[in-house]
Amino acid sequence: MVSFGSRRGVAGGLALPLMVFAFVLVGGFLAWLNQRARSEELAVVEDFAGEGDLAAARVVLTDVFGADPLAYPDALIQVNRLLVQSLVGAQAFFVEVPGQPSPYLVKLGPEVVADSVAVPNGATVSVIGYVHQMTDSVADDWVASGGLSEGNRVLAIFAESFLEAADIIVAGAGPGAGG
Repeated sequence: MVSFGSRRGVAGGLALPLMVFAFVLVGGFLAWLNQRARSEELAVVEDFAGEGDLAAARVVLTDVFGADPLAYPDALIQVNRLLVQSLVGAQAFFVEVPGQPSPYLVKLGPEVVADSVAVPNGATVSVIGYVHQMTDSVADDWVASGGLSEGNRVLAIFAESFLEAADIIVAGAGPGAGG
């Protein structure tokens, strides 16, 4: 009998190039999907940021913020899920921030004061604003403007820095919080 060779040898010779082609094809498809998903995400973020100045605030995680609050000079930031520990006069309060040895001071900005936003003890808030260095002259200005009493000035000057709120969102009050 005459041997014409194995048919399996011809099919086996094409198996490796077909397998490589299939992997390249699937990899290209996944890369194309990834690129399309990124462009869609960016379009959504750009539309959101164009709605207003406060919408452009950089969201900073609370523990990252607590590690070094002064790392954000002249930047509009948003810090979420801050627990209000105590009020300091009518226009300031202390919040709990991970990474800070003591409560962190938040001062209501003129826009927030004009909106008559009430911040109760025990509430969870999101704050959009700017971080500033605390100085004696800043505390004196707060007392002169009526935002802080002379007795509460002592509490404020112990803060190394503070977050001046351009906007504040009161998410909810904890149990037993006064409002």
